[in-house]
Amino acid sequence: MANLGATFTDISGWHKNVHYSTGGTRSKYIALHPDTNEEYFFKGSKETPQGEIRYPTEFWSEIISSKIGQFLGFPMLDYNIAYDSKHKQKIGCLSKSMVFGAKNKLTEGKTYLTGFNAQYNPDIDKKDYTFQFICNALKSFSLDEYIKNIVEIIVFDSIIGNSDRHQENWGIITRHKIIHEKKLEKEIISKVEERSFYRKIRRLTRKFFTDENIKSESVINNPNFIVKFEVKHQLAPIYDSGCCLGREHLDDRVIKMLDDSQMIEAYVRKGESEIHWEGNAKKRKHFELIELLLEHYPTETKRFIGRVNEKYNSDAIKEIIENIDINIPTYLINFKLSETRKQLMFKLVTLRIEKLIQYL
Repeated sequence: MANLGATFTDISGWHKNVHYSTGGTRSKYIALHPDTNEEYFFKGSKETPQGEIRYPTEFWSEIISSKIGQFLGFPMLDYNIAYDSKHKQKIGCLSKSMVFGAKNKLTEGKTYLTGFNAQYNPDIDKKDYTFQFICNALKSFSLDEYIKNIVEIIVFDSIIGNSDRHQENWGIITRHKIIHEKKLEKEIISKVEERSFYRKIRRLTRKFFTDENIKSESVINNPNFIVKFEVKHQLAPIYDSGCCLGREHLDDRVIKMLDDSQMIEAYVRKGESEIHWEGNAKKRKHFELIELLLEHYPTETKRFIGRVNEKYNSDAIKEIIENIDINIPTYLINFKLSETRKQLMFKLVTLRIEKLIQYL
């Protein structure tokens, strides 16, 4: 369990990378590790257009979801605790960037959906954001092997009650490799031609980051040179899962729910997924979506639920939640989670898991 504890890092002195926009509605920025220069994302909680912090404990939900997901065998982006004395939201969650320089890139789901259907507007056509639409978009890009991973994400969201798995909260990481080979024939290659060759390679590298349709193919082929551009994909680890675990409830509501099991049951029962199902304009409840997946994708869905069943241990879940803020220093004690909120999170997660494994 030690590896599932949330670490604490003071990033007040880290350099902020102001050249990149992170998007979204939560307060966040990119910070560079002072020793390695690696990029990390610091993320607070959601702010209103007026700059007010709407859900102060949302970043805790992100961290706890990450740790619980890892414990249950889901491929999670790891989130930990960070502190920035110079930022408006002084405390939040920290995650290492999934993108490493020029080696790979993250393409969010929105790009595939709009690439598949140029008429689709994510801000307006919310009812069209269906599981089937996602599947068809992935198939159109020859990425249908990742449909099972979308099923896995939906299973995970049913455990934490995530209500915001929108088009930018999942994606595919693309890795590229340029294999260049110099072919010596009868004549000696001039230095000018060689420099021109490497300039073409650099242009192709830049093109990779702007052209979504680039495929594995021979991109330069002349008597003296051959270049192969290889592209490999994998679904990104599950990220941006903070809209869950009752993060929208104020403390007085949390206390009321703890004293009323029917309120907790109703809250779990009414939880909705952002991903729709074809043929119904309304959002589906989390477990309605699970039932539909069991009908249409039984093998994959049962496999992921079965893994949850094998790994589930309520005592371990309780330990993760109770100790999530143990590394917060004493001078930041006011940022710790209240015991009542921890208790609610534990009840919500265990109730959801127990409901889920009943489908086996």
